[in-house]
Amino acid sequence: MSFDSNRGVKVENANRMTNELFITKVRWLTIFGAPIVFWLHRNEISLPLLVITALFLLYNILMQFYLLKGSGSSVPAVVLSLVDSVYLTYLYYLTVEGNGGLPQLFYFLILVMGIRHGMTRYYWIVFANGFLYAWTTIAKSYFKGLRIDPIDILTQVLFFAAFGIMSSYILKRDFQQQIEKEELIAELQAAYQQLCVYNAQVEELANTDPLTGVYNYRFFTNRLDKEIELSKKFGRPISLIILDIDYFKDFNDTYGHPAGDLALKEVTKIFKKNIRDKDVLCRYGGEEFLILLPSTGVEEAFRCAERIREAVQHHAIYVGDLQKPVYVTVSGGVACYPVDASNGEQLLRIADQVLYSAKHKGRNKIHRRL
Repeated sequence: MSFDSNRGVKVENANRMTNELFITKVRWLTIFGAPIVFWLHRNEISLPLLVITALFLLYNILMQFYLLKGSGSSVPAVVLSLVDSVYLTYLYYLTVEGNGGLPQLFYFLILVMGIRHGMTRYYWIVFANGFLYAWTTIAKSYFKGLRIDPIDILTQVLFFAAFGIMSSYILKRDFQQQIEKEELIAELQAAYQQLCVYNAQVEELANTDPLTGVYNYRFFTNRLDKEIELSKKFGRPISLIILDIDYFKDFNDTYGHPAGDLALKEVTKIFKKNIRDKDVLCRYGGEEFLILLPSTGVEEAFRCAERIREAVQHHAIYVGDLQKPVYVTVSGGVACYPVDASNGEQLLRIADQVLYSAKHKGRNKIHRRL
């Protein structure tokens, strides 16, 4: 997996607040630890030190307050680093005389600034802290008349460099792993979304009639059970229309099966135009169709079926090379739950019986149970 530098910058910016809050918490060790270290080394705890430490304490309290409030992102990182550098360099300056100083403060400063500014500036951070250490040591030694040992200074600077290189490697490795993890999560999310789309497509294919594009009987049975449960819960009626194309076998024998497929598609379009969005249109099998009408009484369902029958009767179908259009008709049966049936299976059976009555009495008719 490749390392995306642009993504790395975005991740670094997103984590800046979290990193700064971590640094603020760690800084408490320096604030309270410095006076203890001075006392253990028998260094003078002067008034300027107390004042500067108090100011630094106040600064840290304000920083943590703003960071916890989520409003610390507007503080420039350079200012934060400058304040840390001044305070820690001042502590080191006070300890140079007598005990050789506390160069460990600069190790802490290297880590703090490395976390804050990121990997791209890490080597400059090491250089700047090495320069601060050397300059402070030389200045204090010069003003106090102390002996300057260039080898000690050079050795310490080399240790700073080695520490900085190792730290930058560890932090960069962790940083890259974090980015790779986020990229992996993004890829998994994309794969999951694609899988959801694929599953939806498979589900759609499993529930759809390939010729007409409407739902199939498998989908209808599941939907009917759900609508029956909703009807029981809310006390609303459900109506079912079953429609059959009259003499469809003769139509296929006369004009051919491609013409029959065209007729099925044409009547399906008419069905769709004459029902509501919440109604469910399914192909029952062959030339039979089912229309489930939620929250609909038998009278309204009957009027819908009649409207469909009349539209089909007057719809011209152009088949092959025939100059004149051909026409088909439909017969239908209407049943309603809970008026005509006590469950979904019985509702379908009653509607089928009423359809048979319509076909038996001349076709091109819509019947309902009396």
